[in-house]
Amino acid sequence: MFVLLITIKQYNMKAIREVAGSVLIDTKKGFNVWVDVWYEDDELFADWNKYIFYLDDEDDVKQKEFQEDSNNFMEATEEAIDFYMKTNNNNKKI
Repeated sequence: MFVLLITIKQYNMKAIREVAGSVLIDTKKGFNVWVDVWYEDDELFADWNKYIFYLDDEDDVKQKEFQEDSNNFMEATEEAIDFYMKTNNNNKKI
């Protein structure tokens, strides 16, 4: 017997806007995060915009924990790259 599993991407996050190569992502968890998108050698890359967190700040701790989850990274960066490409008509603007 042969079983075929198909994974359908179901995004919970949504890109809101792009400002100078940074895309604001609604996490659907009560807060937003920024993802930077840039070209390097004709290839698009993305990474979290925030990397300094204050452990005495509840919101920073929440965002840090969110960003440490690799599934969140994959979803947020894919959403940011897709939004960036649509917004900039696939042109290199960075």
